[in-house]
Amino acid sequence: MNLKNKKILITGATGGIGNCLIEKVYNLGSTILATGTNEEKLDNLKNKFTNIQIKKFKLDDHSGIEKFIDEANKKLSGLDILVNNAGTTKFANHQKLDALTDEDFINIYKVNVIGPYQMIRAVEPYMKKNKFGSVVNVSSIAGITGMGSSIAYAASK
Repeated sequence: MNLKNKKILITGATGGIGNCLIEKVYNLGSTILATGTNEEKLDNLKNKFTNIQIKKFKLDDHSGIEKFIDEANKKLSGLDILVNNAGTTKFANHQKLDALTDEDFINIYKVNVIGPYQMIRAVEPYMKKNKFGSVVNVSSIAGITGMGSSIAYAASK
């Protein structure tokens, strides 16, 4: 796949997978907007990859997603690819069912399920207008095995 000059928005860019994605598409000549919740890590990305743009954004801010996507579209002069890579968890032993509250489940689902869905809905009009677009949803082996940091995380992936 030729990604040269493709305009790519990557959520969860400050984690391990996000960093690898940034490096790969940067080296392929893509125009990148990287998002995350940790400003220091975003600044480090900007220092390492000088031509990328960064923006702090929390994926559980559902009411702000449309505005954020509109701003991303303007910053990148279009949106070709959305990479939904962001995720969150709360570590809890699977055998301790009281280790997670209803609120824990809701917060994990807000970021891992509802947020990516809302991002796709928000980018759709731009991609339809351009008659081009790809969405990549990064998941986890926890979604298949049921193992991982918590039952809520596994269920959300």
